[in-house]
Amino acid sequence: MEDMVPTTPQELADPEDALALAQYRARQASGETAGVPHDEVRARLGLERG
Repeated sequence: MEDMVPTTPQELADPEDALALAQYRARQASGETAGVPHDEVRARLGLERG
């Protein structure tokens, strides 16, 4: 069986996306991440709801 070489942007992005998601889930499981409610994000950025 030949090794497949990714040739399209989507084929390159899929493994990167999977890795990023796995890393995020690992950080989440270890308590390193915290969610921020949308209203708080808007306030931190000085944005008003419109």
